Amino acid sequence: MFKFTSERAEHPVQRAVFEFLIIVTGVLVALAVDEWRQERAEIRELNQHLISLLDEVESNLESITYIRVSLTQVKIPGLETVIAHLESGETTVDDADEFLKAFADSTLLAVPWFERNRFDALKNSGSLRVLHPETAGHISSAFEAPEILLPQVVHLQGGYPVFAQQFIPADDQSELNSLRYYLVDTNAPEFVFDISADEAIDLIHENREELLLLARGEAAAVTAKWYALKRLEVEFSALKELLESEIVAHQG
Repeated sequence: MFKFTSERAEHPVQRAVFEFLIIVTGVLVALAVDEWRQERAEIRELNQHLISLLDEVESNLESITYIRVSLTQVKIPGLETVIAHLESGETTVDDADEFLKAFADSTLLAVPWFERNRFDALKNSGSLRVLHPETAGHISSAFEAPEILLPQVVHLQGGYPVFAQQFIPADDQSELNSLRYYLVDTNAPEFVFDISADEAIDLIHENREELLLLARGEAAAVTAKWYALKRLEVEFSALKELLESEIVAHQG
């Protein structure tokens, strides 16, 4: 009789413990499922950010490539023509209009048109923390690189572009201005007739020594810009490959 009563007295305790364990297990499972859902949502959001960021990286790469090509195919040949002529001591040119075009090309100051709105959105969203620290660091490094490299080029830039522009006839600025490469098949309004190409060449010869010194300094700035652009191209190309692999990984 005593033993039977004792067993019945213990039964409610066992049942309470069992029910408590079920409740705790249910709560833990619910929390785990909720955490899994939240993690999946963060991954989906991150992937959307990465896809948008990839578009921005590709746009920046196109801009870098365009400016580097214009530097190699336009500015450097123009500067070489000007330096060679000024060093020769010659007082005439075979084609005044052609020389003035090379002269104008030598003053080119175009820089890449960088976009970083989507990078800032990714950073401000906090999604960078979901990525591996090395990946997040690579993304930040690529987008901060222009602010580190290009100002160093500016520090080397002398007064050649500004000084040389005064020798280009005002009525030729629409066709020869260094910013014309930002637009295609569009020209700025033309000024009224100023001076002839031959008169402009004469003014260049009168300022030969100063122009030659400044042009040599410009060669140093151009070389530095080429190195900076090439490094930026390497940074963003590597980031493009990294983002493509990250997007595939997160989709899986």
